[in-house]
Amino acid sequence: MLIDCGTNVLSRPGSDLRSRWSIADAIPVTEALGRLDLAPEDVTDVVLTHHHWDHVGALGLFETARVHVHPAEWRSVTRSLRAPVEDSARLRLLGEGAQNEQPESVVLPGLGAYEAGHHTAHQLMVTVACEGGAIIIAGDAAYLYQNIEGGLPVTVSTDASRGVADVVEAVREVGAGRVIPGHDPEIFLRYPSAHPRVAAICP
Repeated sequence: MLIDCGTNVLSRPGSDLRSRWSIADAIPVTEALGRLDLAPEDVTDVVLTHHHWDHVGALGLFETARVHVHPAEWRSVTRSLRAPVEDSARLRLLGEGAQNEQPESVVLPGLGAYEAGHHTAHQLMVTVACEGGAIIIAGDAAYLYQNIEGGLPVTVSTDASRGVADVVEAVREVGAGRVIPGHDPEIFLRYPSAHPRVAAICP
C-alpha cells in the first residue's frame, strides 16, 4: 500500500522541474520500492492525499492498484495527468461523509484517511496503526517539521489558520514526533533506515 506516489517527470528529458523547485536530490518512487524488492504491480492500493503533481504524477505506473482519493481531488488529478487511471472499479472515493457522521474513512485495516490540513480544498491526512501507536501522514498539511513544531502555516493553503489548527490537533491525537511532514529530509535523520533513502517510520 502506498500513500502518494510521487512523480516520474524529474528525470524526463526537457523537464525543468528540478531547477524550478531547486530539487538537489531525489529518487523516483519506483526506485525506492525496488530497494524493498517491490515492483509497481506489487502495490495493491494507493492513497492520494491531494492532487498536486509531486504527489500523483507517477500514478500511471500503478495500473493494477486501487486508488483511494477524495472525489474533488480526483477531478483535479484527472485534469492534471495526461493518462490517469480510468477504471472506476479501481477507484474508491473517500470523504463523502466528512460533513455527516463519518469524518474518517477506513481505507484498509489499520489505515484511515480524513479531510484536514487545507493545503488544497479537500486534502486528506492519513492515519497508520503501528505497533508503538498510530502515526499520521500529513501530506502537505505540513511540508516540514517547522510547520508542525513551530506552528507555521504552509505557504499554499485554502485556510492557513484552520490548516495549522488541524496539524495541532493531529499532534494532540498521536503525540509529538508522530506526525510525518510531506517534504522534510530530516525524516531520514529522525527514523532508522530500512535501506538507503528509505526510512522505517512504522517498523
